Parts: sequence; C-alpha cells; structure tokens
Amino acid sequence: MKLNPGRTMMKFDRQLPVYNWLYPLKGQDSDRFSLHEAHDLFDVSAIRSRAFYIHIPFCETICTFCSLNRGLGSEGDEAIDRYVDALCAEFAIKSRIPAVAAVPPRVVWFGGGSPSILTADQIRRIGAAMHEHFDLSQVEEWTVEFEVKSTTREKAEAFRDIGVTKARFGLQTFDPEYRRLFNITATLDQTHAAAEMLGEYFDHRSFDILYGMHGQTVSEFASDIQQAIDLGTETCEFYPVNHLVTTNTLHTNYRDAGREPLSYTDKMGLTVFLNHYMRSSGFQLYNGHGYVRLPDPGTEPTFVSKRYTNAYHEYCWAHWDDDLVGFGSSAVTQTGRWTVMNDEARASYVRSIERDRTVKVKVTEADGVPYERGLVLGLPYHGSIAKDRIPFERISPEILGRLDELVREGMVVDRGHEYALTELGWTWYVNMMYYLSPAADQRILDEFVAARDTNPGLNDGVRTMTPVRPAGPRERRPLLPLVDQGAGCGTGCGSLAKAG
Repeated sequence: MKLNPGRTMMKFDRQLPVYNWLYPLKGQDSDRFSLHEAHDLFDVSAIRSRAFYIHIPFCETICTFCSLNRGLGSEGDEAIDRYVDALCAEFAIKSRIPAVAAVPPRVVWFGGGSPSILTADQIRRIGAAMHEHFDLSQVEEWTVEFEVKSTTREKAEAFRDIGVTKARFGLQTFDPEYRRLFNITATLDQTHAAAEMLGEYFDHRSFDILYGMHGQTVSEFASDIQQAIDLGTETCEFYPVNHLVTTNTLHTNYRDAGREPLSYTDKMGLTVFLNHYMRSSGFQLYNGHGYVRLPDPGTEPTFVSKRYTNAYHEYCWAHWDDDLVGFGSSAVTQTGRWTVMNDEARASYVRSIERDRTVKVKVTEADGVPYERGLVLGLPYHGSIAKDRIPFERISPEILGRLDELVREGMVVDRGHEYALTELGWTWYVNMMYYLSPAADQRILDEFVAARDTNPGLNDGVRTMTPVRPAGPRERRPLLPLVDQGAGCGTGCGSLAKAG
C-alpha cells in the first residue's frame, strides 16, 4: 500500500478491506500452556484499567454476513443451559487467578452470538456469579447485544438488574431485499418495538447498520441512513460490510440476485456521503464507525466528538496498558505481550469445565509489549490521542516516521498536547491503522487479504493487495474473524484471530 503525497483526497492507492483485527498480529503460538500457566505469565503491575468480555455463542438464525463464532440455538435448549453453567464456573475458576482478580473491570460487554437468547433466569445466574466472584464496583459501562426477536421486557429487566447500562442490537439494514439476502428474520415492526422498549430500561441504546453491499446504490443507502436517524436512539454505528470474511452463502445470494460488487472508490464514496448526511442531521462521529446525536449540533470544536465514547472500544483499539479479559468459548484475553484465546469449540469448552474444571487455551506471545498500540489503533479509531499517553522512547522510529508523514499529508494534526485526525484522515482511518503498523504485521495482513481475495466464493471483486511471502511457521496467521469482541454485532468484520 502506497501513500499518495500532495493535495489529493485519494491518499492511498487502495483501500484496506479488513476493518478490525487483534494487534499485534505477529507472535509465537503455543498450545503447551494451561489456563493457569498462561495467566501466570501476565505482569499486571503496569495495567491501568481493564474490560471484561463475555461470549454467548448462540443465535436463533444465522445471518449470512456473519462468520463469527456462533451456532444455532433457541431459548430453553439444554446446550445453552450447560453453557451458562460452564460460564459461571469459569468466573469462579478465573477469580482465583491473581492476574485476573488483581484489576477490577471498568467496562463489561456481553457479545455473541445473541446474548438475548438467554432466559431471564440464565441472565440472573450469570450476573449473580459475576458479582459473587469479581469486584464490579468500578464498572462504568456495561453493554449487552440484543437480537430483537428474542428481546422481552423480562429479559431487559434481568439485564438491567445485574448492572447493564447500555443496549445494542444488530439492525443491519431497513432494505427488504438486503434483509432477505442477509437472512434477517426479524420484522421491522419487531425492531421498532424493541428500540422503544429498550429505551425504558437502559440509559443508552445503539444499533448497527451495514453498507457497501453488492449493488447498493446511494439512494438505497440514503434511505437506510434516514430511517436509522428516525429510530431515535442515542447513537448508531455504520460498518462497511467486509466481503472478504462473510459467508459463501451471502456471495451465492448476491450472484443469484444479480448483485455486482462495488469498487472500493464506490464504497468510499458511500462513507463520505454518510458522514455529511449524519453531520447535517445533528450527529457527529465519536469513533471510526459510530455517530452520537448532539443536543446542540454545530458546537463541537473537534471533528471526532469528545462528548461520548464507546468505553469498551477503548480496550479493543487503544493503549498497551488497558487490557481485556475474555470469558466463554473463543473469548480472547489480551494483556501486555500476551494474547490468550479460550477453546473455540463450544462443546469441548463445556466438557473441559465440567470434567476438569479448566479451559483449554491457545497462547500467542508477541515480540514485546506493543507500546505503540495507542498510535496504531487508538489514534485512527478514536480520532485523537493525548501525547502523555504515548511512550515515545519505546516506539520504533519506523512507526514514528510514518506518523510524521501522516501529519505532513494533512491526515493528522499536531495540537501540541495531542494528535488528532482531520476529516481527510478519518476517511482513510482503516488504511492508517495498517500504515502505522510495523512491516511484519503488514505482511500478515497482506497474506490474509491475498488468500481470501483469490477465493472465488468470497472475492468482492477488488484486488486489494498483492501476495507476499508466507508467514513464518510460528507466526500468528489471521484466517477468520472468530469472536465478536465488541466490533459491532453482526458486522462481519470482527477481530481477526488464528483459526484452529
């Protein structure tokens, strides 16, 4: 990927089609560590704050754009009840590990899957176990992802009672044709009813809209944007669908419907159109994808709002000393130079806890503590970074040199106390994540994109990267997005992690 210098909007020669990934990508994988051995490796003395992620890997229906770790299930299934018991047992097991208990969480996120598939009793059991085993007194934001078909007052009340403050749901699109192609089985009446009802129980509501689908027109997207605004929630998030990691079923549906892929410039044009539409309607960006409804539009002094933040995303795409602990099958824990993924298979995750009172884990050790995470991920995604949060002396000249290039090209502005994105920079914020990454991590992303882009069943019609040398035998290779770790329910662009 080349940076185009000079006075041009097209700052890069191509657009990265992968929107969210774990960082760093490069590291050595090992299956030889047990759960306790892995967590004994952590040095939490430098950890500033922490988030918890709880994965519920069940859905009533499987959407075709989603390749996250999930499977079919319905309320009352024995498999879900056994999973809840295993999850509560994992809380008890990990609460006795010093590295986990040492730092109380500031943020909690229930992802999936569809956490709202749980019964009210199961929700309360999970909440009781969390409160019993962890200090939750410092939690400032607790989010749960709902699927509107399974949303009831009883469940909303149960989530509220255990501490949830924020509700999200995956709307994806109002367009009936794309809803059919996505296999979205909820009705729009159910969606509107759920949005209104969730407002009675939670301080904050948000939802996801996808765009950039094969054949989507500006008129179709404009209709989705306006209906999203009219829904009346406090925030909403718009994700360009990642066709490199959606399912073969969706691509078959596109083909059968005669829907052709958009070029990357068409897709970027929709992004620019979205931003102007939302800002003209009283909203402002608060991160790479999200818009907040402003009480007094036009008074925000910065391009990306500082009035609101999705606190959980501060742990997915932020600083090296804000860590994340995951619970449930395939959930990821990331702290310091260590990444630990729980057993990806739901059945064996449950059996291992029932039989051995432990969880099988896969461990990746990075070359060193990723002190540069705040620059590589936090600045592009959140729109700014305070300079006193950047350990400049521990960051390679390679990355700092690229940051200087972005400043010279007008994509980042140096405000003295912080670096901040310009509107031009935000347009290319995903490319900026890649561009600021070390060359070794870029090569791994190149390999992932090249491998997926040559698969006829998944190709989105855009040759975005050229193949490069294979990753080394012990380097982590991101093959599929396996876990919704807060990337947005159903975005089709969750965190990249190595497939087993």
